[in-house]
Amino acid sequence: MDTKKHVKVGELEIPTDYFNMNPEDRKELCLLIIDTILTVLDKHINPEFNRISILNTILDSSILSNTEEENYEICAVLFDIQKLINEENG
Repeated sequence: MDTKKHVKVGELEIPTDYFNMNPEDRKELCLLIIDTILTVLDKHINPEFNRISILNTILDSSILSNTEEENYEICAVLFDIQKLINEENG
């Protein structure tokens, strides 16, 4: 069992038709979520820290938490977001 503790830092609400959206609309929504999270991080973290690394850590923790809570739809969106981040940042 993972001994790390997880803290809920917010709620992610996705449109109920997310999985019926075309890939371009899903990507646009994910980019909007990324931008929103990064804007919040920029306000609350020291600029010396790598915000993409912090975002990936938050996503990893959120995926784990939502898996434990069986929120698989949220996990799928978080995976999509993480995939976009990793594609753009190598």
